[in-house]
Amino acid sequence: MKNEDGSEPTAELSEKKVKSSWGIPISIYLQFASSPERELSMNVWSLRFDALTIILTGALTVTAVVSQQYAACAKTAEEIAQLATLTTVEVNNTLGFFASGSGVIIAKQGNIYTVLTANHVVASLAQKYSIRTHLEKDYAAIRIQRLPKNDRDIDLALIQFQSREQYPVAPMGESERAVVGSAIYVSGYPLPISGFERKLEFTAGIISSRLGSASSGYRLRYQAVTRRGMSGGPVFDADGRVVGIHGQGDTVGTIRSQWNGQIEEIKTGLNAAIPIDAFRELLSQNKHNGFDILSNLSISSASDQNQPNRGYGGFVCDTSTGEPVTVYQNPQGFREPWIRWSSNFFSSSGYDPLTRCQQVTQRLENYNRNKQLNYVTVGMVNNQKAICTTSRVNGPCEGLIYTLRRDQDPTPALSSFFVWLRNQKAVPSLSESGTVPYIDVRERLEQF
Repeated sequence: MKNEDGSEPTAELSEKKVKSSWGIPISIYLQFASSPERELSMNVWSLRFDALTIILTGALTVTAVVSQQYAACAKTAEEIAQLATLTTVEVNNTLGFFASGSGVIIAKQGNIYTVLTANHVVASLAQKYSIRTHLEKDYAAIRIQRLPKNDRDIDLALIQFQSREQYPVAPMGESERAVVGSAIYVSGYPLPISGFERKLEFTAGIISSRLGSASSGYRLRYQAVTRRGMSGGPVFDADGRVVGIHGQGDTVGTIRSQWNGQIEEIKTGLNAAIPIDAFRELLSQNKHNGFDILSNLSISSASDQNQPNRGYGGFVCDTSTGEPVTVYQNPQGFREPWIRWSSNFFSSSGYDPLTRCQQVTQRLENYNRNKQLNYVTVGMVNNQKAICTTSRVNGPCEGLIYTLRRDQDPTPALSSFFVWLRNQKAVPSLSESGTVPYIDVRERLEQF
């Protein structure tokens, strides 16, 4: 068995692996083709945190692994894919794609984010490393902690980067619950076969076996499609919680790629991850000394994750009816549909109804959490007609919600955009400046 970067594990001989099944590539769930709509969503809005100086000044601050950001409950594959998209990152180095890998955001404190990855992804002390997020923004690694003390220790590492953008934290699970036969999902950024851009891959699989001991801690075995570059990426369970860090895959030989001439491994489809419980154990054993990343991490117990988050309402992309719907749920659990996604007009550009539901829902959630979802109006964004947010009546577009077709009349489009606007009894306060409507959505959020 080789590491996902093609190197041999630097440990005692790995156990003999079964090389009997072949993986068939699964089409990527989420495409990230560039568009004016997405560029605006990247650049206009971000959560502004107070600056944290723990790394720069040595101040002693405990960084919390926010395990309860997503309530633990059975989720659809689409919901887990959305979570994976927001929390999985690329880990790159100064050599380019060589030995690059993936990681997952597991903690944040102020504007400092902590990423968990495989140690062999950042093993070289001679290289500089950077993190690239789903917003296609790059951040220099400001601190790296390589957890193994010898070649028999688990193959894990922690990286920190600093950003004022809002990035969610992946919830921690319990790998002991990932039993043989249970469903899992692997997320990561494989190296490109052709071209120079890495794209997120989200693949499904099942736990195939669990080992009592294994070289470098790779005790969680599963069948799934993976490729080089996905090493260090998260393995999610059916509840959307991280239960392992992917890092190895069985191979039966090599072949020269017809695309780039590089030597590629022929993989069987059987892989291995380090159970997240091994990382939990490191946390529990580590003494608080204030000099490394691990000492300043704390995580909630698994039992806490089973308590639903009843104190906060929010927007979710609901696919339970078969049609993607942006839904607002209030703190008491009442759910109201806001936007139904049925048009395939932008599908040829990679923005099918599900993708649009996921992206627009996330924007609304960001605006709502940042107290920036006040009025909704229409206007021009990047020379395109759009439905957008604004802080006041007569104010300009400040945050993109949805890009309109060039042939659409903005005002009628807005009047039918929200599901609850179609019911005249449910229309909130609507102010007009000339011919431009301004809908006070604060009333809607407070009402529900």
